Formats: sequence, C-alpha cells, structure tokens
Amino acid sequence: MKKAIIKGLITYFIAGNECEVVSLDSIAKYKGIGSLFLKEVECVSKRKQCKSIKLITTNDNMRAFMFDQKRGYTLAMLYVNAVEKARKIKPEIPFAADNGIPIRDEILLVKDLTSSVFRFAREKPHGSNAATPLKC
Repeated sequence: MKKAIIKGLITYFIAGNECEVVSLDSIAKYKGIGSLFLKEVECVSKRKQCKSIKLITTNDNMRAFMFDQKRGYTLAMLYVNAVEKARKIKPEIPFAADNGIPIRDEILLVKDLTSSVFRFAREKPHGSNAATPLKC
C-alpha cells in the first residue's frame, strides 16, 4: 500500500454566496499544487452558488499577490495599517518580512465567479511538471 504524502493545504469557508480562502500552503513550490487547490475551491464555490471568492494577503507577500492575480483575482480593497490591529491579538506577527518589507497593510483580492470567463489567466506551460488545472 502506498503511503499518502501531504503536499499542501487550503482552508476556506463559505457564508451565503461568498467564499473566503483563509490559507493556502504548498510544500513543493512551482509544481501547480497551490493552483490545483485554489481551482478545486473555485469549483466547490461555484457548485454552492457562490458569486465570488475573496482572500486577504499582506503587503509584503509579493509571491502571493502575483500568484492570485495570475489566477484572475483583482485588488478590491487596501486596509492600511490593518496588521497593527492584528498584532494586538497576535503579537508574534513580525514587523518586517524576510524580504525586508515592513508588514503593515492587508490587501483584499476578489474573484468574480459569475463571469463567463472562469479560468486561470495562465495555463500549464507545454512540457511542464505543473499539475493540470481541474475542469468544473
């Protein structure tokens, strides 16, 4: 029997007609695992008749910001100094990221699921090891 190996995790919740992705983590970077998880949540959200999916990242997380935009998420709101408030609850949040950028603001990104264009902005490159996106 093959032993299952966890490659990543996505957490989300659905309330009414909206889904929020709370966290997305992948152990193996650049293999399409995060994309596959996100696509699956999008499919579940569509089946549950959600109109949109939202997620929040911090201003320092450039990889996440680019990742989300490439998958059709758009900037919806900037919460200036929101992390300052979060530190009152979670004081272990660092003041600067490993890349030297101060961790200060939260960025809300949203994807409209009602649009007829429901796909990733970038498909799997030819000959790539990346996981194949799911079809809803």
